[in-house]
Amino acid sequence: MNFWVPFFQMIVLFGMMATGFFCYKKDWMDDSAASKLSKVVVNIFNPLLVINGVLGQNGSADGDKIRMNLILVLAYFVILILFGYLVVALLRPKRTERTIYRLMSAFSNVGFMGIPVTKCVFGDEAVVYVAFYILVYNLLLYTYGTVLTKKAAAENGVTDDRAAEGNGNAGGVKKALKQMMNPGVAASLLAIIIFGAGIQTPDFVNNFCDYMGNATVPLSMFLIGVTVAQANVKSMLGDMRTYLYIVMRMLGLPILLILLMKRLPIDPVVFGVFIIEIGMPVGGIVTIMTKESGADADCCTRGTVLSTLASILTIPVICMFL
Repeated sequence: MNFWVPFFQMIVLFGMMATGFFCYKKDWMDDSAASKLSKVVVNIFNPLLVINGVLGQNGSADGDKIRMNLILVLAYFVILILFGYLVVALLRPKRTERTIYRLMSAFSNVGFMGIPVTKCVFGDEAVVYVAFYILVYNLLLYTYGTVLTKKAAAENGVTDDRAAEGNGNAGGVKKALKQMMNPGVAASLLAIIIFGAGIQTPDFVNNFCDYMGNATVPLSMFLIGVTVAQANVKSMLGDMRTYLYIVMRMLGLPILLILLMKRLPIDPVVFGVFIIEIGMPVGGIVTIMTKESGADADCCTRGTVLSTLASILTIPVICMFL
């Protein structure tokens, strides 16, 4: 793929992020407004974008693509979980950051940023494939993710009781299941059903989902810009280990996988979505979980902000190898 096509797409997205950054710095957007808007995007616009990606498509002829996508989804999480252990062994972060690096590696921004970027690079067709990543992501986040969050909190000197209270696991399995069933997961399930069954919806439904869903792209990028504005970026710039991590995670790993897998008989769009998701920055939800649990949130915030900024260049670079 030509470098400049995804690069200019990322420049457009970066412009949306810059708008959010500017509005926050001008005090046109405060923390409260950003928090409320984020809830609207996560619970309404983003789910509608997932559904809109499958409307009007006939899933009956794409069984092979779906099966291959499922295999790659499972491979995606296995690879990233193992990569988390590898990166700790190679970078040797301090004790309070070891589990944080595993969390950042396993849980990237597959939905909030992954959907807009995938849509811009590969079009609406690719969104249905992302739905499968979101489903497995949520399943792992509130199981494996909460286990790692507790461990990270313990490494930071926080007791198990406080960690459990902070990350919302006091309700046990029942609460974890409730957290897993959110609008994003529900929309992903619905999108898979619509796509697999080849359900045709009326034009007014298609238009509604199209208009509302497409608002996700500028709004989500706007909110990421607000997140960057909220962070003290200058204080983050001196950590060399974070830079090495970003190079390994967002360039080295995707390019290595492309070189190893490119000759396999995989649909180019399915494979492209897999690589784009591998190259996504650290997910914002990880920062929230670490803050609430009492783990080393500074490390996670640094990784989230810097990897998001780096993605403007890293994603076009890995697209060159596709």
